[in-house]
Amino acid sequence: MDSSLGVSGCRRCHSVELDPAHDIGCIACHQGRPEGYTRAQAHDGLVPMPAHPTYMARTCGRCHAGDVIIADSSSHFTLSGMIGAVWSAFFPDEQVPTLLELPIEEPPCTERGLVSDMLRRRCLRCHVYYQGDNYTGTTRNTGCAACHLNIKAEGPLDHRFLRQVPDIRCLSCHYGNFVGWDYYGRFEMDYEDDFRVPLVEGNHIQRPYGLEWHDMAPDVHRVAGMTCTDCHYPGPCTRRERDVTCKDCHLGDKTGSHPGPPMDRKRIGHRPEDVDLVDCTVCHAVWAVQDRGRSVIRQDFPDYDDWSYLAIQGSSEVEAAVKAYVDLPYEDWVVPRMLDKITGEYRQGLWFESFTERRWGAVDLAENDYGRLTVVRPILDLSLTYVDSVGVVRFDNLQPKPISDGPIAGNAPGTGSRLWLPYFPHTIGPADAFRTIYVRSWLNKQFLK
Repeated sequence: MDSSLGVSGCRRCHSVELDPAHDIGCIACHQGRPEGYTRAQAHDGLVPMPAHPTYMARTCGRCHAGDVIIADSSSHFTLSGMIGAVWSAFFPDEQVPTLLELPIEEPPCTERGLVSDMLRRRCLRCHVYYQGDNYTGTTRNTGCAACHLNIKAEGPLDHRFLRQVPDIRCLSCHYGNFVGWDYYGRFEMDYEDDFRVPLVEGNHIQRPYGLEWHDMAPDVHRVAGMTCTDCHYPGPCTRRERDVTCKDCHLGDKTGSHPGPPMDRKRIGHRPEDVDLVDCTVCHAVWAVQDRGRSVIRQDFPDYDDWSYLAIQGSSEVEAAVKAYVDLPYEDWVVPRMLDKITGEYRQGLWFESFTERRWGAVDLAENDYGRLTVVRPILDLSLTYVDSVGVVRFDNLQPKPISDGPIAGNAPGTGSRLWLPYFPHTIGPADAFRTIYVRSWLNKQFLK
């Protein structure tokens, strides 16, 4: 019996747009059997996500072998920096596991199992093994396609690969109070219902990232029309060694990609003897993120009534579960499950999150490991709790191990320097006069040592 499916192949059912460089036939990447006369026959051996890290070497790598090798070991793929920071804070004397080595304990019986479960199911939602939360701005593809294919916020997903990665794809991971959103002048609102934007014509505003935000002053480079890749052009899959730095464009020699106003080499922080001692953001960050007292709680059978006030917290899984059961009678509640973002498997329990304080504005300073003055934030000021399915608290308020005082300047308490990590706020603007005065004093002390 003849079939139009067997005659016209995959595009009989799948209407897709391809860029010329990748119009090489569906089976070249997706495999399957386009000559099949039924859906089951056509999908025999199908690879739904050929750019996934599991398959990308034999799909993308056939034409881009070097890029795939480099990408596979890049921080975008391994998340070694994020995993290392958290693991070293809780277990400072242990070797840091890789993304694929994070242990699985179900239920968590040890501190390592609990920390790993938090990473695998709550924190690491922005890596290339996962398609992102189910919001229009965060749903993306996997592997190479996470950056080089469309995301839902741009319209229907298609097959037009782009070499130049637009900002909207960067923001599918770099959103919330994470570097990237601040470049656009966005500060994530508190989770509590009372902090939500009032209704507009009877409806809540759209939340393409699952969150609401305050509109702040964007970075001056954003105002000038620069995109993420103007400075971060190496990306995870190129052989270029480093991003563009401030000095590349502001030393006055016009060698940078976007030469800007040259630095006055007589000013504090701009002098030749200063530039290797002080980050530019120390004076030029207009505002910074200060999220304190992060509490992350796993509950295997939560009371949804208790969490209805905090249902909106950037996780589509948590939001969907709370909203689905909060209005149902208790006897209709079911044991919730949450996805392991690495294996794609579901396990019991939901991870909830809350904060003691979320503020913007204060810029705290400290010396990094190399004695350079930099901006820091209390990103590891967190505690973990686990309540099992019968309400027994298995772990309570598990925290990183503090080692010394906190920042050397700013209004943050000395809660332990292991909690404070250097970061580069993307909120650049005119230099802050008071911080410049402090930098002068700090530099004088360095030169006297």
